[in-house]
Amino acid sequence: MQFETLRACLRLGFVGVVGLAGCAGNGDGLDQSGRPATGGADAPLTADLKSIQDHVFTPICTQCHIDATAPLGFRLDEASAYAMLVNAPSAEVSSLHRVTPGDPDSSYLIQKLEGHAAVGGQMPLGQPPLPAATIAIIRQWITNGALATAAAVDVMPMQIHAVTPSADAPLVAAGAPILLQAAGELNAATVNDSSVVLTRSGGDGSFSEGNEVRVQPIHIEVRSLDPTVLAISLESGAWVADSYRLSISGHGDARVMDRDGLPAGDFTLQFSVGGTP
Repeated sequence: MQFETLRACLRLGFVGVVGLAGCAGNGDGLDQSGRPATGGADAPLTADLKSIQDHVFTPICTQCHIDATAPLGFRLDEASAYAMLVNAPSAEVSSLHRVTPGDPDSSYLIQKLEGHAAVGGQMPLGQPPLPAATIAIIRQWITNGALATAAAVDVMPMQIHAVTPSADAPLVAAGAPILLQAAGELNAATVNDSSVVLTRSGGDGSFSEGNEVRVQPIHIEVRSLDPTVLAISLESGAWVADSYRLSISGHGDARVMDRDGLPAGDFTLQFSVGGTP
């Protein structure tokens, strides 16, 4: 069963997007040929993220692409998949996104699965390609706008969670962006360097000693609106080895609001760069 799960992971082609660090599992989510199952008679695979997540990403891809063991940090669990895919630059061809909403031909994921990407051969290498019907369903989801699961958007106050890095964990690399996802649509105009604050500890790992340093400027990229995905980064070389705290305010004069004008929930993420405490 583990061999069949490995073959299924390879058929998805994500090894060509970010690399593969090995797979294990019991084969759940596969049909008798070792291909991604399309669900039961009452739940066929359909062109929406929830269906793709339930029938492909969760039972098959998260055998590899989950938690700290995910290859190159590329996670496809339900809380991470949308932000990791939609408008996210590919690792092999940075000028292309893994998924470009409305444009499957320009989506690097599709190019790798169909075998005409600029880098490397058709994914999975040395294995039968993903069935055309499965690729067509993923294509249709992208054509339809690569929308997120609607059920995840109605939380009050709207919550924000970190996709990468995870709480109290180091960044994968000093140049990697901080990737955040809201539970719905934020008012992008309220996401700015007043409501989003990045602070480093000053070298002691503590944020209560009075020697903290506010890091400026920060670059805030809104990668999608509904749900809102934010990529926060610094200029090249601006990261230094230290502990950091990222805060997004849902109160006060400088606060992040949702699309309906209601304040979002306060958010704090503490992490380190360079192996510091």
